Amino acid sequence: MGLTYSIERELVTVIAEGSFSVGDVHAAFAEIRSEFERSLPLQILIVDQGSEFEPNREQVQELARGWGEIFRDVPVRIALLVERDIHYGLGRMVSVYAEQHHLPFDVFRHSLDAMQWLAKGEAAGHAYVSGSARPPC
Repeated sequence: MGLTYSIERELVTVIAEGSFSVGDVHAAFAEIRSEFERSLPLQILIVDQGSEFEPNREQVQELARGWGEIFRDVPVRIALLVERDIHYGLGRMVSVYAEQHHLPFDVFRHSLDAMQWLAKGEAAGHAYVSGSARPPC
């Protein structure tokens, strides 16, 4: 299982199932980044379907740092859609560390809320940009 993704225009949907590591996440996101030759604004929806991913604090920090590096030259917003309470809490931790890398990230329990949050960047004319000019989540 692990991570699979699909791309439809600027929306990337990542499905997380079973077990995987932070390295697996970084590899998948680096592959997603390589799919785009230019710096298109990306909206990434991670759908956790009850995965076994339960990183510790250091791994959460590494996850956010890695995303910051992978997407340093690309405007991106990442929404995490979860079912389990543990993943909601871990998602909140990721959002705190993502702020340190100026990476718009938030966690949701309902897909409509996640899609609306992702669309906010689009409605703002892709105001979320790489680097320190990104607005806070």
